[in-house]
Amino acid sequence: MNLRLSALALLLMATTGLFGCFGDEGKDQKQAQAVPVKVLEIKEQSYPVMGEYVAQIEAMKTVDIRARVQGHLKERLFEEGQIVDEGQLLFVIDPRPYEETLKKAEAELASSRASLSKAVKDYDRFKALFDQGAVSREEYDSKITDRRVLEANVNNAKAQLEQAKLDLGFTQITAPMKGIIGRTKVNPGTLITAESTVLATISATDPVYVNFSIPEKEYLVAIRAIEAARKQGVPEKHTTLQIILADGGFYEHNGTFNMADRAVDPSTGTLGIRAEFPNPEKILRDGQYAKVVAILKNFENALVVPSRAVLDVQGRKSLLTVAANGTVVEKPVTIEYQNDRDSVIGNGIQSGELIIADGVNRIRPGTLVTPQTQDTPQTGTAQ
Repeated sequence: MNLRLSALALLLMATTGLFGCFGDEGKDQKQAQAVPVKVLEIKEQSYPVMGEYVAQIEAMKTVDIRARVQGHLKERLFEEGQIVDEGQLLFVIDPRPYEETLKKAEAELASSRASLSKAVKDYDRFKALFDQGAVSREEYDSKITDRRVLEANVNNAKAQLEQAKLDLGFTQITAPMKGIIGRTKVNPGTLITAESTVLATISATDPVYVNFSIPEKEYLVAIRAIEAARKQGVPEKHTTLQIILADGGFYEHNGTFNMADRAVDPSTGTLGIRAEFPNPEKILRDGQYAKVVAILKNFENALVVPSRAVLDVQGRKSLLTVAANGTVVEKPVTIEYQNDRDSVIGNGIQSGELIIADGVNRIRPGTLVTPQTQDTPQTGTAQ
């Protein structure tokens, strides 16, 4: 009897050990089926939507200096490439022909005034005689006509004198505004043609315009942000802009939005924008190229994921997340903003969730995975 009991005990121990082996093997098989995946833990962050655009500097005002009278250039009174002040004398055209014309105009006016003075006296005398009946109506009317003709001659002589003074004044050509003056196109002794010959060009230097074009999509991001702020009663602010110069360095002064063009260019899908930048050191020059960096919108407390993590099936957006039990769960989401690198999630996920960013097309919901957390990359549309 004792022998039989001992044999039964040994059999039970062997059976228990056998089942224990099978149980561990099943657990190991289940763990072996879990797929290792790299995941990102989503955290709230500030996400600025920034754009970088090729731009060109434009002077706010550029004036071609032309002579208003014809003549030989006598003097040039400035250094090329320097700043000139408004009213500064730049060129002198030989004034002698215009001085002679002025003298003739003065003499003509004096003569006309003398003739008019005699005609007035004749008119006064004949009027008295006509009132007495001593002269005929025809003789009296003749004196009236003579006086009126000579009055017209005096007015014409005055006008010619004023024109002669203007022409003489135009022989001295002054700067119409403050700015930098370029190379002169003529030298002393050159015959200048009125209203035709360009003597030099002046460009205003401070401030300057910066022109660039923004894609329609990014324009919509900016204008909707402005409209949303307006509806919330937030005062409208002009976006602060920066310039990257040709040497790769940032220009030390920020600029402000000035205006947007009236229409989108249908051939490029872009909208022309003009900004205004201070230029106290005269570093920026008309025609110079640069890059404009602009903050179009800033998402506060944003949930940002790599765009490659977003599944798009017939317009339905979703993300693959990893639940606490290690299974993959697909969650529909809405996108507030998206570019080639990042997507800002409107709703559908929460901060702290784990999402799968790589190989999403090869993983199915319900799959058991082993999450391997990797660092969340720094996001932003420009650095």
